[in-house]
Parts: sequence; structure tokens; C-alpha cells
Amino acid sequence: MTLPIVALAAAAFGVVLASLAIGAREVDSLALERQRVTIEQAIDQFGLSLARELRVQSVWNEGYEKVHAEDLPWLHKYYGTYLNQLLGYDRIYVLSSDDKPVFGFDAQNPDIPSDYAKIAPGLSDLVAAMRARSPNLPADNVLNTEISLGQGYKVHHRAVADVRSIDGRPTTVVVSTIVPDHAPPDQIEARPYLLVAIEDIDTAFTKQLGDNFGFHDLRWVNSDTPRGSDTEVVRAANGAIVGTLAWAKDRPGLDFMLRAAPGLLLALLPIALLTYLLIVWGKRQLRRILESEQDATRAARTDALTDLPNRVALRERLGLMLDAARENSSTVAVVSVDLDHFKGINDAFGHAIGDSVLKACARRLEGLVGDDCLVVRPDGDSFAIVAPGVSNTGVTQLASRVIEELTEPFDVGGTRVFVSASVGYALGLRDGDTGDELMRRAELAVGKAKEESDSVAVAFAPDMDAEVTYRLMLETALRAAVADEAIEVVYQPLMDASGKRVLAVEALARWTDPDFGAISPDIFIPLAEETGLIQAIGGLVLRRAVNDCKAWPDVSVAVNVSASQIHHGDVVDVVRKALIESRMPAHRLEIEITESVLLTDEKRANEQMRGLQGLGVRVALDDFGTGYSSLQYLRRFGFDKLKIDRSFIDGAGDPRGSSVVLASIIKLGQDLDLTITAEGVETEEQRRWLQAAGCHQLQGFLFSRPLTAAEMIAFIASHQTNRAVAS
Repeated sequence: MTLPIVALAAAAFGVVLASLAIGAREVDSLALERQRVTIEQAIDQFGLSLARELRVQSVWNEGYEKVHAEDLPWLHKYYGTYLNQLLGYDRIYVLSSDDKPVFGFDAQNPDIPSDYAKIAPGLSDLVAAMRARSPNLPADNVLNTEISLGQGYKVHHRAVADVRSIDGRPTTVVVSTIVPDHAPPDQIEARPYLLVAIEDIDTAFTKQLGDNFGFHDLRWVNSDTPRGSDTEVVRAANGAIVGTLAWAKDRPGLDFMLRAAPGLLLALLPIALLTYLLIVWGKRQLRRILESEQDATRAARTDALTDLPNRVALRERLGLMLDAARENSSTVAVVSVDLDHFKGINDAFGHAIGDSVLKACARRLEGLVGDDCLVVRPDGDSFAIVAPGVSNTGVTQLASRVIEELTEPFDVGGTRVFVSASVGYALGLRDGDTGDELMRRAELAVGKAKEESDSVAVAFAPDMDAEVTYRLMLETALRAAVADEAIEVVYQPLMDASGKRVLAVEALARWTDPDFGAISPDIFIPLAEETGLIQAIGGLVLRRAVNDCKAWPDVSVAVNVSASQIHHGDVVDVVRKALIESRMPAHRLEIEITESVLLTDEKRANEQMRGLQGLGVRVALDDFGTGYSSLQYLRRFGFDKLKIDRSFIDGAGDPRGSSVVLASIIKLGQDLDLTITAEGVETEEQRRWLQAAGCHQLQGFLFSRPLTAAEMIAFIASHQTNRAVAS
């Protein structure tokens, strides 16, 4: 009996093992097919997302007029540089109504007109699709949008996206008609101009595709299949081969069978018992795998601290909500919330209290909305609320309630904590028809709310996009100007109290851009401080000032130094090198600093100031009177000069009391044995009062506007001549 039973068990084992092998092969085949379909759909969806992204640039009255006027500088800036730097396109072309290229831009060679003729044959079917009423392309590749022109007139905007091989590289190509967003239909040509945008499907995109969908070592390969890899030949809509994607083989069926085989070998039991055990074991394993996947999926989409959905979940669910709103002609509102100065809470009370405040904020925000809304913590001290189906008035009210709710104090761990928040919001599909675009614009509104600092929720407005674009282009231009040393230096004289003798000059940075024109220092100096360019600009101004000053005997030169230069660089070393290179005596150089330098890091500021004075350089406190602790700093630091802010000079000689404060400041400086300089002197009456009050130096438009170095030579010479004649 034993042998038949063993044989029967062995036969049963063999049957089960064979069944597992067959099943594993089928599972692996289905997994491979699903992976291939996923890749095709991901690439197609990427192309369609680019086509939707370009709708803003191709449905635009100004764009429509400029392409028909073939305004090449405009096209280079807003279709070339803008689409490349902001949206990442590698090549951009504009085709006329007869499909001839009127503009081309290649990111690798931005200053050389791109040769469209070389790639035109490979894109001819896409261009033809924009001209045909029934394009010979799959419907999924074509977007057709009806644009309202007002007064009942409409125009159709069309776009097509497909994957192509250009210069041997896989790319996504979008061809879109260029139409106005409001114009009489009799002014619209029957054959519109076309915008052709090309983006390489590069290594970064391929890696992101692999990470998003679980493909290991996803990469483009030649026709030879790498060992141990699965492949998918990517084809264009016209059937042409674009390239081959390969990834490491994933065999879930085989892995399962290999794990099951040891259990089967040890389970040579009667068929019924063996079958029962296999069913129980198989169900347990499957349940464990499913639970593990669900836990991993949940953890990847949940913020660990607040248990709210995170940014990954936000992108997924916001996209679904926008799709539903698109189908139902509804809306989706995004309210973005940033807690102001939250680092101060952590510094003051500790991170445990800070974490408790974040949890409490999350619970309050959840209490404001219904189950159909989504409360998210994307990162750090920011939150977001996604509310479907609300009106413009409704989202305004919701944003205001968020501010009111968060301003109520929090009692956590026996500590009462006060929080303020900046809130901005955007409404889809009006302000954006993709999740990323809607979130970006809500966050732009938050930035504007932080600037205004009046505890009022701010709605997204189109000019915010323009501000961001302008700032980015201005930053790019400033970096180029600094690299080319195109920052100019002008000088304003500091006169003696009589206004007849030039005692010193102040060096001032000026910037004129070929495209933007003259840029105010109030704009480009803060931008330089934010981007770290202030170190280079400060060094440039210092070097030119000490070199130009050599042409002005017996005249000192004053150079402003920012807080960033003091706290993030070594001003003493920079000044030492400039003096050595120029061979200018140190006593003829003055360094001007403002009180904000002292407020940031008093110890560092004191070290740098003492180091400068150790070189023989004089140090002046600029804009005195605008801070909160100026008298305290005058007592603590050994300044050589005091420059009174121009806001006090308007009151010079005013009998109603303004001049009393000004006279007190002058007397204070005299008691401390400081050189007193008054800025912003514009009238002869002010000069006479300041002279009588005991000011040593005067500066302002009464004497001169800022001058170039050459003009300053003539100015100093004329005052020396006048002084000689007067004597």
C-alpha cells in the first residue's frame, strides 16, 4: 500500500507542479503584456499633456498677431526662450499657412536658426493632420477644442501629439494651430499658422516612467535585446519605429512557483490533504501579498505625521476630480495654505509642540469641509484643500474661513500657541485644466498673500504668472549681466556744508539691459541678494570705485555693503585685495552698512567691521533713524560716520517740531565725535539749516545727480576752479 500511496502522492505533486508551471507562464505572459500596454499609454498621455500645456501659448491674441507679423524677436523670446526655459521644450518651430518655417529655435544652439527642412519629412503626416478635416491619425492623438471668441463666434483649436524619432533620438512632437482667443471671425485665416514643439524623451523622463510604474532599469536600447530583459518596440502613429525600451524581467508567476515548490516537496500527503493545504497556503500568501501592497500603497500616499493624504495622493486625486469636472462642466477649487514663520514655533517651543500644532491644524481644516473634499499636507508647514463643485464665491468664503480658523489659538501640551497663515486659491478649470497647473497657480496666490501680509486670502490672477515669468527672465538677464560685468557704476558727490567743495563720492550700481531697459536698483539689488549674485556685484562695484577714485585726489569714495556680503562672505578679504590691486590709500575708502546688517548677526557684523577698520578703512552707519535700535548700536559699535536718512531732511528748518528731531540726531553724532552726513538735500533752505546745525557733509540733488566717472572728474575740477576764484 505504501508504494501506491507514494506514487499517487508523487503523481499528484507532479500534476500540481505542472499546473503551477503552466499558470506561472500565463501569469508572466499577462504581466508582460500589461507592462507593454502601460508603457504605450504612458507615452501617449505624456504627449497629450504637452498638447494641453501648449494651449495657453497657441490660443492667444498676441501670439496670433505676432506670428502673422513674423516678429522674430518676439517669437524668440516668447516661443523660443520661454517654452525652453519654463516648459523644457528642446526645439520650437512656427509654420506659415503654406507650411513653410518662419521661425525655428534649437535649445542646443539658441543663437543659430534651426534647420526645419531636415526633420520636416518625418512630421509631414502630423502637419497634414492639422490641415485635414478628418485626419488620418488615431482619435486619441488629436485634441479638438472649441474656443469662444465672444458675441456668439467660435473657432476650433486643434493639436496633435505623437512620438517620433528625430536625429536618432526618441521625442514627443506636438503640432498645434495658432488661433486668437477673441477676434471677429472675418479676421481669422482659413489656414492658420502652426506651432511645432519637440521635447526629447530623455533619460530623466525614462527613469521617472520606470519609477512611477515599477519598471526596473528601464532604458532605450538598440535592436539587440539585452540579456535578462523584456522589450517593447515603440512606434509612431504612422507605424514608423521610434526606438526600443528594455527593462529587467519581472516574473511574478515564476517567483510564486519557486516559493511554492519547497512546500510541495515536503507535502507528499494524500491528494485531498495536499490539495487542502495548498489552497489554504495559497490563499494566505495571496492575502499577505495584497495586504503588503495595500499597506505600501497607503504609506506612499499618506503623511506620516498628520495622517492626511500627501503630495502623491494630491496629484492622483486632483487629476481624477478635474476629469470629472471636465465631463460634468463643473469646477474644482484648490486652496493652498502656508503657515507663517512656523520655524519660530519650533525654535521657541520645540519640535514636539510644533508637530502637535501641525496635527491640530490638520484636524481643524478637516472640520471645515465635507467628505467630498480633500485635505492634504503636501510638505513641511503647508496644507491644501481640494473642493469640487464650488463657485467662485464659495471658494472665497472657504479660504476666508481657513484664515479665521487657524488664527484661533492652539492649546497643545499645556502651551498656548498662536499661528497665522497665508492663503491663496485657484479655481479649475478656469485657472488651470491640469492638477500641476492648478496647484502651481494656487501656490503663486499664496506667494502674493505673503507679500501683502494683511491676513486676506488671495485669488490667483493671470498677472501673477506674468510676474513669475518676468522675474525669471530678469534673473536670467541679471546673471548674464554679472557674468559680462555689464553692471555700471555711477557716483554722487558728498559736499562740505557750504556746498562748494567735494569731500567724497558715493559709488552706486546701475543696470541697463538691452531688452528690459534701465532697471531700478530697488528691483535688481533685492533680486541679486535673493539669488546670491550680490557678492559678485558688490565686488565689481568696489573694484571699479577704488580704481576710479585714483583720478580724484583728496576725495574719498564710499561703497555700500549688504547684509548678505557681510554674513555670507568675507568683506575684509575682498576690500584688502581691492586696495592692494588698486594701490589706493585705505583712509580714502568708506564702507557703508545699514542697521539690518547688525540685526542679522551682531557678532559677525562686529568682527567684519573691526577688520575693515583694522585695514584703515572708515565705516559709516547708513540710513540712520529707519531702524528700531539705532542709538543702541551707535553706543556699542565704533562707527566713523553717521549718515542721516533722507526721510528726516524734509523737516530741516520746520518750526513745527520735525527739525527738533533732526537737530537731536546731529547733536548726538557730534557728542560721539562722528562725521555727520545728511542725505537727500534738495533745497538751498535745507542746506543752510543743516550747515547751521553742524552737519559736516551734504548729499543730494541740490548739488548733483549721480554721474559717470568721466563726468565726476569734470564736476570735481569745476568746483576746485570755483573755490579758487572765490578765494
